Amino acid sequence: MAKANNSSNDIWKAWQSYSGFENRSFRFTDDMRPLFYKWLGISPNSYVLDAGCGTGVFARYLAVDLDKGHIDGFDINQGFIEYGNKKLKELNLTEKVTLKIDDGFDLSYADNSYDAVTNYTYIGVLSDPVAGLREMIRVCKPGGVVSCVVATNSIPPIVWQGDYPFDGANELQSLYRTESNIFSKYARKATDLKQNQEWHALRYPKMFDICGLKHIAIHPFAYTFNYNDETYPLAYRQELLKSEITDDINWITSRYTEKKDVYIEHGFGEDKFNRLIELMKRKLDYVSEHFADDNSFEWIGGFNFIVTGIKE
Repeated sequence: MAKANNSSNDIWKAWQSYSGFENRSFRFTDDMRPLFYKWLGISPNSYVLDAGCGTGVFARYLAVDLDKGHIDGFDINQGFIEYGNKKLKELNLTEKVTLKIDDGFDLSYADNSYDAVTNYTYIGVLSDPVAGLREMIRVCKPGGVVSCVVATNSIPPIVWQGDYPFDGANELQSLYRTESNIFSKYARKATDLKQNQEWHALRYPKMFDICGLKHIAIHPFAYTFNYNDETYPLAYRQELLKSEITDDINWITSRYTEKKDVYIEHGFGEDKFNRLIELMKRKLDYVSEHFADDNSFEWIGGFNFIVTGIKE
């Protein structure tokens, strides 16, 4: 068997942006958990592996309804694991979840160790997703479910930035959509993160097939989050939105700087970029001061799916 292309390890060992992983927590609600258990082949007594767990958000979500079961999570990034273990202590989940550093291309777990092996958007960031999937299958017990939870980039997320009353709010919406469309269609390159371009998300069922999994199925689910949703604490919603805006400013600045020629070619010059960043900072100032008494109903949503297969 050819040696795995593990070049993505260098990227993810160095990655330091944790907030994006933690912000995923709003995508998973209590009423969805029974469906996740059904689709992922998990029972309250299952031993589960969460591959490429990041800071452990998905593992923590799944662990809530465990009884005698346990979830192990691994990631190659030391910072993710250290942060994730702190969160486990805060949430009193250390008896149900264990996170450690490990290499997804050469896992330290024994063959046939887990009742179910899953991941949230892990396979898609690997330079060799087939090799990563084969390792997941190796450590799964015969009869167990191997699964990938996928956030599809082929269907752009719904992003409504709210009816904020600050000057330029509508212009911000327009510039944000334009930049996002140019990035998605022309500037985004999978090779930026050394991701494999052959095995994109829509081909996962075929990848499961060539890796020997049986009874392959696809389960769709959608998510939405409304920043005015009072089921979440006010401070959490405020800090979440502020961190999302800050991360967006940094991310847009980074990708515009790197792909400036592509943006300019498609009509998004420095004047539009500078105006977009100016308005995003204006929005950040407004949110920081007025979020508690604002009802602008910013919300986001998207389409995800889960691919599952059974190891024989």
